[in-house]
Amino acid sequence: MTEDKVEDFHEKVNQANNPIEENELIQAYEEGVVETRQDSEFKWYILQAYAQYETRVEKTIREKLRIEKLEHLVERIFIPSEDVVKTKGGKKRTVNQKYFPGYILIKVNLTPQLWHLLMNIPRVSGFVGGTQKDPLPLDEAELDAIMNQIDSGVQQAALQEEFVIGQKVMITEGPFGNFNGTIDEINKEKQKLKVLVSIFGRPTPVEVEFDKVKSV
Repeated sequence: MTEDKVEDFHEKVNQANNPIEENELIQAYEEGVVETRQDSEFKWYILQAYAQYETRVEKTIREKLRIEKLEHLVERIFIPSEDVVKTKGGKKRTVNQKYFPGYILIKVNLTPQLWHLLMNIPRVSGFVGGTQKDPLPLDEAELDAIMNQIDSGVQQAALQEEFVIGQKVMITEGPFGNFNGTIDEINKEKQKLKVLVSIFGRPTPVEVEFDKVKSV
């Protein structure tokens, strides 16, 4: 309850015409406090799962919650990830890139019943932080750091093809299109390559973007 609402409540109590009306107001206030306390019991925790099984684990959790009628105890299940485009052999494909492979964020009211349900989910190793029987929820700073990383798209650094120095490639676009050459330098931050191509019999460095070459 905000400060303004608290003041408004006290004003209404003072204006109450009889004890019955005052008691009703106090009861309404107390019910509001109970709702607030219930909301505050929902906290973020980190579940550790087998890598590459995060999505399957999430699906199993939701199914078990439905069967046990405990869906009201879970507000959100979140696997930090994003769809990224990777290039390999000159071909692009979209893959779901996990920020933290093997980890699932879950916002829950962690009752003993829910704890037992989660601990019995196949491919779940347990909670991260605290102890297994008394896990430690994420604090605001930790949660903000995770969300900021996701918002800033840090994982976009993973969009590179798996290039290596000395690899033979063909430039597919630009003034040197169809020239073959050898990778001499890889700039992952700018997602660019320096390719040595032969011009008049001399190796000449040409800078091209990752998606402007293909392996030969």
